Amino acid sequence: MTLFVLAVIGMTHIVVESTIMEPVDEWAKTWMPPKVHHGLFECCQCSGFWCGVLLALLMVSINPVTVFACGCAGSFVADLSESIFKFLEYKNAS
Repeated sequence: MTLFVLAVIGMTHIVVESTIMEPVDEWAKTWMPPKVHHGLFECCQCSGFWCGVLLALLMVSINPVTVFACGCAGSFVADLSESIFKFLEYKNAS
């Protein structure tokens, strides 16, 4: 379970904030509707859900209820980690 949580946090931050995903992000902007693009590449909570779903399928189960629950958990931990990172950046800037 710890591996799942850390993997969701890491994967979400790679998708949303890393420079390694910039080419994919730019390419996706050309054909995705803006709301879908925002949900996948700019919002930690939304991206965390989809990362949680993908990692659930790969690591946990193919049971739809479990996959959905892992997506919800991924959304929560990704958003929580982003809030913690922003708080720490704010405290370090002070």
